[in-house]
Amino acid sequence: MTYAETLRALYSELARTLDARVVTAKMYQRNALTLKELERIQSLRDRPVKAAETLLNIIMKQPDAVFLCFLDVLKQTEQQHIYQRLVERGYRGEKHIFATMSCYK
Repeated sequence: MTYAETLRALYSELARTLDARVVTAKMYQRNALTLKELERIQSLRDRPVKAAETLLNIIMKQPDAVFLCFLDVLKQTEQQHIYQRLVERGYRGEKHIFATMSCYK
């Protein structure tokens, strides 16, 4: 299963439970998101589900390295339950050095 398929399979659940603003800020700090993407998601602060959907849609269009950064940020932002759900779904992406270092697009 690709990471995009994994995200699509859990899309509604993730949109309801993901704290996109916190994750987005951390991903931006690691160069995994652009300033425009960060601002777009942060502007949805009053609409957390829409913010999460926007982040998920962006991630689904990016290379594996961005998804691996997303997974790492989930662990760092007290959202391990979401990380666990994604890993349980059987994501078997490429192993990148970015998984343990800063993330880059």
